[in-house]
Parts: sequence; C-alpha cells; structure tokens
Amino acid sequence: MKHKIFRIFFIFFFIEISTFAYDFTACQNKAALSMEKIGQSYGIAIQSLQKDSSTSKSILFFYSPKNPPKGYKILKHDPFVGMYLLESKTNLTPITLKQIDSKMLEDEIASITPTKSVSGKIKNQMQSPIDFASLNTPTFPNSLISTICEHIYGIGIGNNQFIDKKYLDRFINNPIYYGDIGIRVIQNQEDRVEVSLIDPFFENNPFKYGDIIMMVNGEAIPNVSQFNRVVFDLKEGSTIPVRIQRDGTIHNISVKVDKRHGGMLLKEDFLWRIGIEISDDFTITSVSPNAKNGFELLQVGDKVLKINQNNVPYGYNAIIRFLGDYTNMQQKWLISRKDFQFFIEVNQQKASNEEKPTIYFW
Repeated sequence: MKHKIFRIFFIFFFIEISTFAYDFTACQNKAALSMEKIGQSYGIAIQSLQKDSSTSKSILFFYSPKNPPKGYKILKHDPFVGMYLLESKTNLTPITLKQIDSKMLEDEIASITPTKSVSGKIKNQMQSPIDFASLNTPTFPNSLISTICEHIYGIGIGNNQFIDKKYLDRFINNPIYYGDIGIRVIQNQEDRVEVSLIDPFFENNPFKYGDIIMMVNGEAIPNVSQFNRVVFDLKEGSTIPVRIQRDGTIHNISVKVDKRHGGMLLKEDFLWRIGIEISDDFTITSVSPNAKNGFELLQVGDKVLKINQNNVPYGYNAIIRFLGDYTNMQQKWLISRKDFQFFIEVNQQKASNEEKPTIYFW
C-alpha cells in the first residue's frame, strides 16, 4: 500500500514539475517589458536609442510583409522581406538574442507575446533570408521565440515560422542588399536546382534554360534554399565561378554579381536595365530618359509584335521567359505605332557610341 501511495505521489509530483517547466506565463510578463503594441501585433525592442541606457526609447523590430506600420518613425525597411526598424513611443528594455546551437534543438521552445504563448520544438533552422526557421507548432507574428525568459533565439513571424539571430543581425547591421546572378531557379522533378527564368538583359548572362546549378562560388547547391543563401550574400561587382550541368555535360562558367532589384515581396522588374516598362500585351507604358542601345527609340503606346521574326507571348512572365532566349544578342523588334509598323534594332551592346540605332519601316 505504501509503495502504491509513493508511486501515485511520484507521478503527481512529476506532472507538476513538467507542467511548471513548460509554463511560460512568467515569460509573457517579462515580454511586456520589451514589446510595444502596434495595431494587432507588437514591435520588439532590440536596441536602445541611447547608449548605456537599459530602459529608454528603443529601436523596434517589426515584421509586416503586407502593410507598412502607421504612426511610427521608420528607421529602416527591407521591402524584399517585409522587415522594419521603428522608433518606439515608450520606454522599453531591449531583448538579448542568442544563437541556436545543437544542444537546444530538442528543448521545449515557445512563441511568446505579453498575452499568450504556445510551445513546441524547432522543426527547421533558417537556411536563407527568405527560407525561415520553423517550429512544429504555430508562431505568433512578432513574438519572442524563447526557451526560458532570458534565452531568446529569434522573432516569430506567423504560421510556424521565425527569424533567427543570424538573419536578424544581417538586417539590423547591414545595408539592404541581396546578390543576383541573373537567374531564378526551381527544384525540379529530379530534385536538382534548375534555371527556370533568365534575366534577359543581365550583363553577359551565361545561363541557358534547363541548366542545372551544381556549385556557386565553390559551394555545393543541393537545393533552392542553399542557392538563395549563397547568392544573396555574394559581393556586388565580384566575378564568381559557377559549375553547371548542361545537356548532360559539366561546364565551369563565370558570372559578374549584381544586386537584386525585384522579386520576393516585390514585383519582379527585369526591364529596369533597359529603361522601359510594359503591360501584359507588350505595350510600352514607360520609357526612361536613360534608355539606350536602341530602346530609346521606343515611345509610350508602342506595341511589340515580334522579336527576331517570332511572335511575342502574352503576360509579363511569359514575355520575360521569351526574352531570356535572346540574352546577349542584338534583337530586331517589330513595332506597331498608331497606323504603321516598323522594325528597330535593340540591345546593341557592342555597337560604338557613334553608331546610331537603326529603324526599318515595314
């Protein structure tokens, strides 16, 4: 009988200890000292605006991919991902972020706000600025990802995702920048990283549709997340080696790195390089004063009918993919302007400065 009572007491005690271990109520109360209500979400104090001050107005981190925060001074904004730094309106205590290590991957970890919390375990670590870390449970937008109150490993962004210290530091401490090598990629049916879209006017673009990306700058590329991680951190203006497989043959090529101008949360804009904007039916909607290489001959309202004798498709993405077959090539565009048609030669990158663009009337 005594043994039975002891077993019951032990089980009850164990349950109480387990419940206490995963009760994050105290952390919710502490989170309130570092979080400021913004609409239905929170800004999180990550730095003090005044050095050597533990409690003062702070720099707030705020994740909002759809709508900018209202009524706040914006100190920094990453439009590609939707991250903001704001000036707080109240005195707050900045949080201290810690790196995730292998020892705590099995620990119970929670998404915490001043009013609620939910706990689980880390499912995936963050792979790139757009391939977020995740828990096996939902996370609250702009919440603290924490094991215990002093151990904060990231900021929740909703669904089951969060941003860890490494990539928060990247945003906080560096200019907004993402490298670009003139392509977009997919994970194909063979689980290889394949070129799916080519920036048609990227300088000396060496890629072709269907190329398999094997290595970039000496790093293996097994998946799209690793491609993003490596390419986004490449230095603008540097020339880097890329190993590809093309038609079953391995090639080593090189490409000059540029900075990303569109994509992610932003609309892809591949035509800024040539100074034009278009509608889905390839009607010119804008021509920049800086347009050159024959594109300056275009006017708003011109409609492109053919390129190199081939009919152009409908839809922005289809047009960009179509143009990707003519990278680094001089092109002949058939233009319809009001009541007549004519050809212009564009993309004359190798033409001398004195040579004038050519117009051929149809």
